[in-house]
Amino acid sequence: MIQLVIGAAAGYVLGTRAGRRRFEQIKKGYETAINSPATKAAVKATRKAIADRLDPQPRMKEVKNLRGEDGSAVLEPDQD
Repeated sequence: MIQLVIGAAAGYVLGTRAGRRRFEQIKKGYETAINSPATKAAVKATRKAIADRLDPQPRMKEVKNLRGEDGSAVLEPDQD
């Protein structure tokens, strides 16, 4: 409990010394990083990789105009 109080007090003191200008500067940098196309692409790729790992049955789609010798559908992994 004492560590929490000390940490909060240190954060308050350091935060008030840095001031509002520094806070706004950090906030702007954070928002720029979060809204960048590179970050969005990385998040999307990461989410897809996690979803693919968690999905026990990979999603498959039928290949149009192809049938196996026995008339069964030919499937390939869905890229969505």
